[in-house]
Amino acid sequence: MNSEKLSVLIPVLNGAQFIEEALASLQQQTNSNFEVLVWDNGSTDGTLEILDRWLPARLPGRVFRSEPLSLGLSLARLVEVANTEFCARMDADDICHPERFERQLAFLRQHPNLALVGTDRVCIDMSGNIMEGWSVLPFTPTEVLHATLVGPRIWHPTVIFKRSAVLQVGNYQDHSTAEEPYWSEDYDLWMRLLTHHLAATMPERLLHYRINPEGVTQKAMREKRAALARRRVWERHAAAFTDLPTPTAMQLHDRASSFALPALWRMARHFQRLDGMPPIARLRHPSFMAAMDKLVARKDLAARIWLKACRALQPVPANAPSTP
Repeated sequence: MNSEKLSVLIPVLNGAQFIEEALASLQQQTNSNFEVLVWDNGSTDGTLEILDRWLPARLPGRVFRSEPLSLGLSLARLVEVANTEFCARMDADDICHPERFERQLAFLRQHPNLALVGTDRVCIDMSGNIMEGWSVLPFTPTEVLHATLVGPRIWHPTVIFKRSAVLQVGNYQDHSTAEEPYWSEDYDLWMRLLTHHLAATMPERLLHYRINPEGVTQKAMREKRAALARRRVWERHAAAFTDLPTPTAMQLHDRASSFALPALWRMARHFQRLDGMPPIARLRHPSFMAAMDKLVARKDLAARIWLKACRALQPVPANAPSTP
């Protein structure tokens, strides 16, 4: 397996409007040692014709078109057919910064203990105009670990990951059903990956991420579906991720625990094996307290008093002790 080459994983369904712009951004990469792997999920809008003009004539790559799949399963297939250790994600309407691959791979070489690195992003509208707003992301491995307690806080299309680590934890998966058709394939993978490995986010904004317009009702429905899917992911993986019994973990997720301090201490000790942070330091860490604010029930006076007392003390620096 070529450890220097990169595989770029792009699932697509009817992406003709923007996929040429996405491929052109790959053509401008300062690190050109990559192969583009595209899984087409049944496009009927001319996407395949565009891909045939680009791959492999203008960019090295392969297109898989025989089996339309869900997003999670098409990504799993792309990971399987990749023949490189490093795999990059992007969507068919994203635009990569010219130095994206070079910078992220350099970061991974500098921090070989990481299994994945993401970046910040620039949000753009359908016309390519930059949308206002700035991300507040977890950056260090410890911050990423804590943020994952409350949801997927790594921008999925920005990541480069080690294929061996993703395969070790079972690859991308899709546990959607006819009754529950929506699945959070990124959160599902992050929870399994971070049970065994570390990840980080670079503060550089190395991807332009396109936001599709939606009405208030559509947005509310999407957010409700996403919240339900994340809850199902948490129920499936929280025991391994947190070292808590599933009923205890679900009480935390639903903010239903009346006395969470023992669970918080158990999690703090469990996470020490990954990033080396002592439990007392973790309980006072700003990113851990931020996560606990969203998990501790208002009726849990003991935990609330603890959080308030921790904030009154000299805060633990957000980046210590943590790796990289």
